[in-house]
Amino acid sequence: MPSARYRTLSRRVTELRRNLLPREFSALGLYSERVYERTRAFRVLTHAEFEAFIEDRAIEVIQNAHSAWSEGGEIRPSLLSLMAHREGTTGIPDSISNLTDRTQKFPTLSARIAAEKQAYSTYIKKKNHGIKERNLLRILLPLGVTREEFDTAWLNATESWATARGEIAHTSASGKIQVQINPRSELGTVQQILTGFKHVDKVLNSK
Repeated sequence: MPSARYRTLSRRVTELRRNLLPREFSALGLYSERVYERTRAFRVLTHAEFEAFIEDRAIEVIQNAHSAWSEGGEIRPSLLSLMAHREGTTGIPDSISNLTDRTQKFPTLSARIAAEKQAYSTYIKKKNHGIKERNLLRILLPLGVTREEFDTAWLNATESWATARGEIAHTSASGKIQVQINPRSELGTVQQILTGFKHVDKVLNSK
């Protein structure tokens, strides 16, 4: 069953489609500049919704995993993966004299786990900017999502769409020719990406 956060995302995308895209699409694919402008807005706003979803969902997963461990001793895959991922990037010294201040700062297992959870959450909230492949990998791999659980076709489609969104979002309309996005094609791509996030949402339920 989709998570509550995914259902919120789905409803929001439906709202944006209703508010910004034409009710009926042109058989010839010809639209007014007003329609093209609203379609560009649809792309920018749905991108923001997708980004907010994956960030919120990732933080929810790791917070729930941390609570399950601290309250009942349950070790969920996401928490185990996060610790393994972070320990792997830090490395183990050859001598106890080479232990970093970080180890001294967090001497207990509970303190280390809490610190890693906080570091991961902080990265998501402050340093993630987008839903390109590198963004999604940095969010999902530490939670234990495996290579086999990624849909590469979806990753490629999301990468291309997010790149195109960036070109629109960071380009002024003043003195420039704006891209005319076909609203029918745009809706199809957004629905494909939304379906992919539904799969990710399901995968995260097992973490």
